[in-house]
Amino acid sequence: MNLSFDFSINLPMLITTFVGMPLLLYGLRIFALKAGLVDVPNARKIHAKPVPITGGLALFIMAIILMAMTNTISEFGFYLLIATGLVVIVGLLDDLYQLSALWRFVVQIIASMIVIYFAKIQLFTFGYLLLPSWQADLGFLSIPVTVFGVVGVINALNMADGIDGLAAMTFFSPVLALIIIALPTDFSLWLLYFLMSLLIFVLFNKSKLQKIFLGDNGSLMLGFILAWLLVYFSQGSTAIIKPVTALYLVGLPVYDTIFVMLRRIVNKKSPFKPDNTHLHHLFLTIGFSQTQTLIAMMFSQVIIIGIGILFLFTQVAEYVQFYVFVIISAIYYLTMQRIWQKVDHAKR
Repeated sequence: MNLSFDFSINLPMLITTFVGMPLLLYGLRIFALKAGLVDVPNARKIHAKPVPITGGLALFIMAIILMAMTNTISEFGFYLLIATGLVVIVGLLDDLYQLSALWRFVVQIIASMIVIYFAKIQLFTFGYLLLPSWQADLGFLSIPVTVFGVVGVINALNMADGIDGLAAMTFFSPVLALIIIALPTDFSLWLLYFLMSLLIFVLFNKSKLQKIFLGDNGSLMLGFILAWLLVYFSQGSTAIIKPVTALYLVGLPVYDTIFVMLRRIVNKKSPFKPDNTHLHHLFLTIGFSQTQTLIAMMFSQVIIIGIGILFLFTQVAEYVQFYVFVIISAIYYLTMQRIWQKVDHAKR
């Protein structure tokens, strides 16, 4: 397997991205302020003033425009965007009316079934995950496991949306890795320009004068797209990575989500009830600025992704990769446990 990153510049898409995306963000920001589609500060949040939450909607519109500008629209890409639209709609409703977790999960499942049924994409195997001579094929469990995995990644990214740029960059790193590995195609070209649009959003997101948030509509959208990219690029004829590689690509947000939720359960709290125990909260607690926290989080994510990519290209046995991933998760948990204890002790 060889790295391939030979994308020629598509001038119309480039102009559309660097002109259209700022205009979309600016226009939807004005609309959000007038319509009251804003994130209001509270005790858990860092910002002091209401901030528009239409960044995700702008990204989705740009995704549609860029997809339409490619030479061919694949079946997977077409149905991915249709299903993503459903996720964006429920995200907007959640931003407006604070929907229950049940409603969000139901719509995420329906959206996942659209991709599974119409695009014929799903998890068929985990590869040689546990033993060198046994392939973990999913059989009749394929669809429920696929849906569970997609919903898990969606909400892992949604929970990562705690500081400026974090959810966007958590999406950016693994997708860039997939683009670099993939052969240049219309689909990977679309992803490349979508990432450029995402970086433009991050500039607005971190701006003081034109600040705009992803909102749940954006973080759920990015989680949904990322989850399906991991499925698409790890299964069947479109596979460019091993299924275990996908774990490394989303290792940090998955670790953070699983262990935070377990901690809440142990403390007899709802696993879905927001608190200040995520990794980015802890960085802020010990005195990091938002920018320093973002850099630290991205550095950690890139290291985990780098390990996975190194294993992929050196053809380390899949079961060895999986057990290393488990060891890293144990180290992460023990480290977090010590930090949580120190923070709890300091509050007393």
